[in-house]
Amino acid sequence: MSKLREELRRARSDNDELSLRYDDEVYNGAAWKKERERLETKIADLSRAYDSSIAAQGEQQSQIVALHSQVRELRSVLNDAEADRALLQKARRGLQAELETIKMDAVDATRINSDRELQTLQLKNQDLERALEEKSDRVEIAHERMKKAELHAQECQMELGKVRVENSELDKLNVSHNQI
Repeated sequence: MSKLREELRRARSDNDELSLRYDDEVYNGAAWKKERERLETKIADLSRAYDSSIAAQGEQQSQIVALHSQVRELRSVLNDAEADRALLQKARRGLQAELETIKMDAVDATRINSDRELQTLQLKNQDLERALEEKSDRVEIAHERMKKAELHAQECQMELGKVRVENSELDKLNVSHNQI
């Protein structure tokens, strides 16, 4: 972009110099008029190219900032999902241990004379199994959320790469346009 600015300054300087020479010669030739028109056209083209380049760069910068923000949000969601998953796995292990204890107690329940105590243990066992299933479902949901967050983060990284490639192509296009 600095090349565009420099070339624009040079072209304007040349234009001013030619304007002075033109005024001095008092319309002494068509060549001056053609040269001036050519330079004015070149200045207008360079100004348009510079303005479009600035606008495109600004738009791409805002897209990059938005993508970075999305990546940070997704990383936060991923970290939360991993923490939830770890807690659920810990709870699951605890419930499984308690379930094993209840199963061992159920073996001992054959020795218990009271049917009421046996039924209480069986109900507790069922409640624990339901709780274990519920925790397992939560773990599965958290795992799915984590996978979705990872996929979204990968997509954002790919989109960011595309934006960078587009930026470099626009810069190359501007440089080649400036050389023309």
